[in-house]
Amino acid sequence: LSPLQEFPFNDNELYYAPFLFGSWKVKATLKRKIYPYGKAYVPSKSLVEGSPRNREEQVGSSTIYESHYFSTLVDTKKNEINFQLGGSIPKSKIIADRAYNAISISNAYGQLTPVQDVTWDPRKDPTRLSLNFGAQPVANDMRPLGPRRGEVYIESRRAEFSPNINANIYACSEKNRSVTIATRNVIVSDTESITEFHRIGPNEVRGINRLAVYLTPNPNSREGVLWQEVRGKAVAFFDYELEMQRLVSNSSPDERETRACVKAPGDVI
Repeated sequence: LSPLQEFPFNDNELYYAPFLFGSWKVKATLKRKIYPYGKAYVPSKSLVEGSPRNREEQVGSSTIYESHYFSTLVDTKKNEINFQLGGSIPKSKIIADRAYNAISISNAYGQLTPVQDVTWDPRKDPTRLSLNFGAQPVANDMRPLGPRRGEVYIESRRAEFSPNINANIYACSEKNRSVTIATRNVIVSDTESITEFHRIGPNEVRGINRLAVYLTPNPNSREGVLWQEVRGKAVAFFDYELEMQRLVSNSSPDERETRACVKAPGDVI
């Protein structure tokens, strides 16, 4: 698998199918790990012992977390022209609450340095997240690891779904580069997340997710040499099975009607 490339004039945000709107309880089960070039090409020992989400995660392990997707007006030329000409009402689309989801997943997987706060502005630049990690962790030998912070740059994205609002299948892919800055150390990692969602019922979705790990092209390191050998292709795959249940609230006293709801971050509408 080669890295996902960005097409010219693409949207700078990933738009999801309408049926994903709301808050979801997600159960993610790691089904398999694949190393197409062998474990010697994997950039970190933790990816052999576990996964990108937790160095102790094993095949068959399940983790439950909450994910949010909300509706927002899209800042596009088409919407701007329609508004200026007094035409149709600007259209809204569904996007992921990246800040909430990053913290939720980090906490659910019990990461050594959990994400405590995320700076993300979907209006000005939805392609960048700044991560602030929790209290300074301690290694197994009780040495403090020092403060850490991270930057995530979403470099490319692609989605496939039917224009029919009642479509039950949606697929997307997104590649990002993460830069983690720790005491006297900088870690750069490239990953791609590929997901296919299937709507089973009004409040139930099943999915499959593949996390692909790439080497980074640093010419002055062993990893850079290995990157040249594999020609930039993915060196590890982690496949997950997703079971998603929408969290709903009762909209009538007799509890016969329910509605999906989710809180949008900040003043985003």
